[in-house]
Amino acid sequence: MRKKIILLILCLLLPVLGGCATDNAIPDLSEKEMQMVEEYAARLLLEYHKGYRPTTVTDDELLSERERIERQAQVQQQIASENAARAAAKEEKKKDEAREGGDGGDGGEGSARETSGPVYTDIDEFFGLSGFNIEFSRFLVCENYPETTENDWQGVVKATAGNRLLVSEFNISNTGGEDAVLDIGACNPRFTFRINNSFSKAAMMTMLLNDLALYRGTVPAGETVTGVLVIELTQAQAESVDSLTMIMRSADDRGELTLK
Repeated sequence: MRKKIILLILCLLLPVLGGCATDNAIPDLSEKEMQMVEEYAARLLLEYHKGYRPTTVTDDELLSERERIERQAQVQQQIASENAARAAAKEEKKKDEAREGGDGGDGGEGSARETSGPVYTDIDEFFGLSGFNIEFSRFLVCENYPETTENDWQGVVKATAGNRLLVSEFNISNTGGEDAVLDIGACNPRFTFRINNSFSKAAMMTMLLNDLALYRGTVPAGETVTGVLVIELTQAQAESVDSLTMIMRSADDRGELTLK
């Protein structure tokens, strides 16, 4: 094949070279010279091939491709960070539930763990919320919460099929003489409920505007608003709640409050 390519090139060059060639013999070429002739022949054939497209890209095309790769890398890094954050939060939730002695994931039965250390019975004192008084009001069992709403944009929590919501309501009172902003979310609180001293469930993360774990709003002086925490139980569990204890955590502090 190489001989044929060289012969083709020489045939094309003979009219130009004229008297330079004394006969039709193929001259002896070094390996490097043979490679140069082959590359030239290949380029020449490709140039006249209808389907040939040059592979050289412009600076603008290189810049565009580099920017695309960088954007893709940024998106992948963001996705990885979000996945890591969700995994860490899930692991922390599992640890909280394990410390309470119940599996918490499906409401299954588990042995209640005896606790030690300081036990707080005052929610606002536990979280250091001066100027506010937070007291448990009641709990109710329902399929949806709130059960009725006048605002389409207000969040609604719905129990999955065969389950019920156990909603604990709290009165949040501003005991000061001026309107004040309450920001419980800044305390990074975690709430878990121990049911019948046999198993535990972590409070759900909801989109409710009055979710106690995320509450941030202005409470007028001397007035009271309602905060809630929600867990999901099977219908049988929800209908047989004999005792209910709320465990509070903030950083390394732990406290509990008997609700029933």
